[in-house]
Amino acid sequence: MRFFLIGLLVTVLGACVEQTPVKSDKLVLPEQGQIGLYYFRTSVRCETCNAIEKIIQDELAGKYRGDLKSGRLVFRQFNLDEADCAKFAGQFDVVFKSLVVLKDSQQVNLTEEAFLYVLPKPEKFKAILEQTIDQF
Repeated sequence: MRFFLIGLLVTVLGACVEQTPVKSDKLVLPEQGQIGLYYFRTSVRCETCNAIEKIIQDELAGKYRGDLKSGRLVFRQFNLDEADCAKFAGQFDVVFKSLVVLKDSQQVNLTEEAFLYVLPKPEKFKAILEQTIDQF
């Protein structure tokens, strides 16, 4: 039992490892009429964080490639470990890793859905993400 607990502890602690910090994109709001997909993250990443980012990248390279290229959709990621970024995130009521879709004065926070579904039901998270982007 003792070895099991030690193994479990090592696994849990190893799940969130520090990776190379990603420099934040420019701290700006989307232009009028533009859809913004904003991913707030930290330098410490876990399996769930990596899965969320993979689905976002797959969607941007696939279904939303044209929207991204035309400028209708912008994707920005921000490292909350940077002081300026943490302050910028405050206007979205973001204090931790989050995914926000916004356009003009509308904003939808998909953080709960992302963390709830990305690992057990990735297709459900993908559908929610698409539905949210498409509603704009």
